[in-house]
Amino acid sequence: MPFVPVVCRSSLVDAAGHISGQSVPDIFLSVCLRVISLPLNEKKNGRMKRLFFILMVCCGAGGPAADAQTVATDTIRLTLGGLAVTDSVGLDEVVVKSRRTPTANSRWSDMHPVELVTMGGANGDLYRALQTLPGTQVQGETGRLLVRGGDDRETQTYIDGMHVLVPYTSVGIGASARSRYSTFLFSGINLASGGAPLEYGGALSAVLPLETKDYSTVNKLGLNASIVGAGGGGTRTFDKGSASVDLNYQNMALHNRIEPGRKEYDRPYQLLSGATQLRFTPDDSTVAKVYAQYDRTDFSTYEGDDRRLFGLNEHNVYLNATLRHTSDAGWEWFAGAAWSYNRRTVDNAAAKGDAWLQHQQELHLKAKLGRHLSPAFRLDGGVEAFFRSYATRYRFPASDGEAEERVSPSLGAAFLSGAYFPLEQLKVEASVRAEHHGQSGATEVSPRLALNWFQGDVVLTAVAGRYTQLTADSLLVRQEGLRPEVCWQYNAGLQYRRDGRLVKVEAYYKKYSRLPLWEDSEGAVPVLTSGGYGYSKGIDLFLADRVSLRNLEYRLSYTYNLPRRRTDHDSELTIPQYATRHNASVVVKWSLPRLRTVLSLTDRFSSGRPWHNPERPGLMNDEVKPYNSLDVGLTFLPSKKVIVHASATNVLGRRNEFGRVDGRPVLASMDRFFYIGIFVTLGKHAAYDVSSF
Repeated sequence: MPFVPVVCRSSLVDAAGHISGQSVPDIFLSVCLRVISLPLNEKKNGRMKRLFFILMVCCGAGGPAADAQTVATDTIRLTLGGLAVTDSVGLDEVVVKSRRTPTANSRWSDMHPVELVTMGGANGDLYRALQTLPGTQVQGETGRLLVRGGDDRETQTYIDGMHVLVPYTSVGIGASARSRYSTFLFSGINLASGGAPLEYGGALSAVLPLETKDYSTVNKLGLNASIVGAGGGGTRTFDKGSASVDLNYQNMALHNRIEPGRKEYDRPYQLLSGATQLRFTPDDSTVAKVYAQYDRTDFSTYEGDDRRLFGLNEHNVYLNATLRHTSDAGWEWFAGAAWSYNRRTVDNAAAKGDAWLQHQQELHLKAKLGRHLSPAFRLDGGVEAFFRSYATRYRFPASDGEAEERVSPSLGAAFLSGAYFPLEQLKVEASVRAEHHGQSGATEVSPRLALNWFQGDVVLTAVAGRYTQLTADSLLVRQEGLRPEVCWQYNAGLQYRRDGRLVKVEAYYKKYSRLPLWEDSEGAVPVLTSGGYGYSKGIDLFLADRVSLRNLEYRLSYTYNLPRRRTDHDSELTIPQYATRHNASVVVKWSLPRLRTVLSLTDRFSSGRPWHNPERPGLMNDEVKPYNSLDVGLTFLPSKKVIVHASATNVLGRRNEFGRVDGRPVLASMDRFFYIGIFVTLGKHAAYDVSSF
């Protein structure tokens, strides 16, 4: 599926010569569609011999793989888009998908990757698709995930339980960032937007825990080509394991000629990426996995009234190794290590002749175990450690002077959780997390209590808990003694699920403290403290229906959010620049089996972003016009080994604003983005399976 240009926030230099802001450029990944065909027993009435299922639009580094394989004959219910077909089927493969993703009380949906990448306007990107869920807010200028009034740092991504330091691509000014990782690398995707397990630290608003597939049973090779790049990869299976490789190259030159946008490029956006994964399962109780990815981003564009040549170059590495084992006694063991490395250089970052370098890396170590001690009680616990380094160097223009800052924060943590069923309908979960922060020397204890009441198809939930997060590295280099940020969360919800329908309502309240705040001091220079505070409250509504209308499925979501914060340079409680009070989305998928086509539509709406109008009293006292974007996607299957996919965002060409700075509107680099690509599968046993993973 398509890709979307990516966003960046340029680094700017403040009066003290420090670089503010952190991100800079990047942009899409290659997208592949995937379809699997299952052989059907022929019927006397001449029924078609094969039914095709659309499985995916795979982006970047990889695609799906079967979790387990067996041979069977059974009566099953198959789904093509919105079409359900019941038939007697001889199965060459039966996919058994294990869901090990943590159970979170505020988890909105266990979504198959297919649901995400075939969504109109998602462009094959994980984070953009998630922005249609309740509690999220549209980030058209950065592409990053905002949840329940929190900024993008408050949502953290984990792969196989291990932290990802830099999950987004780097992008140019006014472009949208994308996920670095293929959606189809994962067996299932859910967003815990409140009350996330305390196993996952460092997230004040939400956690995105992603689990990679355990098995690959088919040798495969696929190639793809589009208006924005080309790529290919494959998987080779061996006894009790598999090895996968994927290579992709993207270049925006052709797209920029057809749809120029607002930026003038000297070097078009380019991304070269490579990934590999090794999986080994010596027995049914043990799974070992190693994943490695490298990507390089490069581009330059003219910025500012002085038309300085803003040039960005980035190298990113992510390594992840995990081992999972279940003992004969029923103990579930886990051990993992992850290393993230990111190096970003920018020429002419804030003025002609300057240069900025950012270097950051993180080592994450983790071990845990759990067991059902009785049918009614389960105990889980573990320990983990984070070792991080962050450094920036800024060279001033027209001089040999440089400013350098560095910090090496560390964190050690232990967590314990117990789940108890005093009644068949009632689940009580209590957990606690203790952290020691090396920079401040502080020890934090965070408890959480969750209640679930089950009554038929209805579930009532209530969650209360304390969550902490390290202050951004870019601020810790200014003041190493800053205390961790704190958020108390309170959530209450109702869920109804039956026969392909889901209705969910959830209300929440978040209370923030220890936010970074520049406060006046006796001297002329403000002092950075942990004196910031605030709150965020609201309600989320969600409706999903797969069965009411033949060949059609739809999702409706709505969020009301009211946040207030005093942080950064604020002199009083105010609305964050990124916050919108009303957010809604409609997602529709319509399958046309006779035409071998699936059509998807997504319409997103949000009320206007706040901005500071100096002609009115107070702070952030005005709003820009509301946001609206109609996105479409079309998937066509001309043969069993060829897929053609096209998509377009904001097809009506609406000029959406994302706030204002000094009265000037903040705009994305382009109002519309389109994608056309073709995907070809090579090999006898992997029809419509062009991805490597």
